[in-house]
Amino acid sequence: MANRNVDLTSQDWRNLVFADKNKEFGAYQLRKESDKRHNLAAIFTLIGLVVIFILIIALSRWSDYRAEQQAIALQEQREKMMAAQLAEQNDEPEPEPEIEEQKFEQPEIEVPEEVLATVQVTQIAIVDADKVKNEVMDMDAQKEDNTARGVVTQEGSDDADKFKAVQEQVIVKEPEPEVKPKEEEIFVAVEQQAEFPGGTAAMMKWLSNNVRYPESAQQNDIQGRVIVKFVVEKDGSIGHAEILKGVDRDLDREAIRVVKKMPRWQPGKNNGVAVRSYFNLPVVFRLQNQ
Repeated sequence: MANRNVDLTSQDWRNLVFADKNKEFGAYQLRKESDKRHNLAAIFTLIGLVVIFILIIALSRWSDYRAEQQAIALQEQREKMMAAQLAEQNDEPEPEPEIEEQKFEQPEIEVPEEVLATVQVTQIAIVDADKVKNEVMDMDAQKEDNTARGVVTQEGSDDADKFKAVQEQVIVKEPEPEVKPKEEEIFVAVEQQAEFPGGTAAMMKWLSNNVRYPESAQQNDIQGRVIVKFVVEKDGSIGHAEILKGVDRDLDREAIRVVKKMPRWQPGKNNGVAVRSYFNLPVVFRLQNQ
């Protein structure tokens, strides 16, 4: 009986099976070289698995690297575009605010009735020359007579000084307009422009990190450029901000929100003194798949 522990791939087993048979070719040679083929197949299979594993890791890292490079390129392109738009907006002259001319009404002056009774339009009556001669008085008589005579048929005033006093009282000075405290001027153009801490590049980076694209605008594929006009106060804080050119309600709100969130700026200056000044900032909203 044959031993059960015989190795079927061993040389002894092959010699036993092919005893008294041709061993130069055929099945004997196949069985003789089977160990070599099996070992080579195992080695190639292992090498193939290792190569596939390395390729998977390399492709994964390459995909991550490519996505990172695309994000960096997109960020640089956005920063360049916003810097160019910012420079273009700052070069445009701002329209000068219209100043309404204040008009003051001349107050009506009430004249006392006593003066009105004395100052009246005199009616001249034409009479004959003969009658006039009889009525002429000499100069001495006129000096003695202090009674003020009216030409028309009405009573005159016996007190000439009284009329003069009343006339002086009637003169009323024009009331001076109320002077309101003037608000501090906000300059459109200054000698030294207000600046974000770190310059334009730092501002673009800060905006990219803090702007949140509204979800509703993303779903509706809404994008564009929102221009925000705001005041840089003397201490560098952001004052009043408003939309100069809007795109969408949600995008406009986000632009206002991120502008008011900005850190303190370096204020604009005139003659080395910090002043309040306007600044126009374009905020670009653009979807990455566009």
